Amino acid sequence: MQSSESTEIITPSETNVHVTIDTLTSGASTLAQLNTLIEEAMQIYELEDQKTNIIENMSNALKIITEFLSFSVNVHPGIFNLPSDSNIILLPNLDLIIKLLNGKTEIKKFTDYPPETITQIIEYVTPQLIGLIQTQKTYLTEKITFLRTATKQLSALSQLQETLPNILPITEPQKNIG
Repeated sequence: MQSSESTEIITPSETNVHVTIDTLTSGASTLAQLNTLIEEAMQIYELEDQKTNIIENMSNALKIITEFLSFSVNVHPGIFNLPSDSNIILLPNLDLIIKLLNGKTEIKKFTDYPPETITQIIEYVTPQLIGLIQTQKTYLTEKITFLRTATKQLSALSQLQETLPNILPITEPQKNIG
C-alpha cells in the first residue's frame, strides 16, 4: 500500500515569504503602537493626577481665605450655562448653592467642576473678594484708630490721676451701723 501523502518538497513561493515578512512587520508595528498607547495613557494619567492635586491645593488655599473672612460671593450663572435669573452663591467653605427660578436648589462642591469652570469662577469672584477685603480693612483700620485714640485719652486720664494730690483718702467702705 502506498501512502497517498506526497513526498514532494514544496518550495515557498514569493507570496508566502511576503505574507510572513508582512506578518512580522505588522506584529512589530502593532507592538510599537501598543507601547506608544501605554506611554501616552500613562502621561494622561499623570496629568490628570497633577490637575487633581493642583485643584485641591488651590481650593484649600482659597478656602483658608474665605473661611477666615467668612465671605460669600455671587457667581455669574453664565459660567454654568444657567439662565441669568439663576442665583449661585459661593460659600466660605467653597460649596456652591445653585438656586433656579423654578425653586430647585442644589449644593455642589467647587472641586467637582472641570478646570475651565473653576478658572472662570476664580476670575469672577476674585475682584469681589478683593473688594470685600478692602472694605473690611477700611472698617478695621477706622475701629483701630478709634481705639488707639480712646486708649491715649484714657491713659492721659490715668496719668492725671497719678499726679493729682490725694484729695480724699482711700478708705474702706464703712459699715452702716444702725
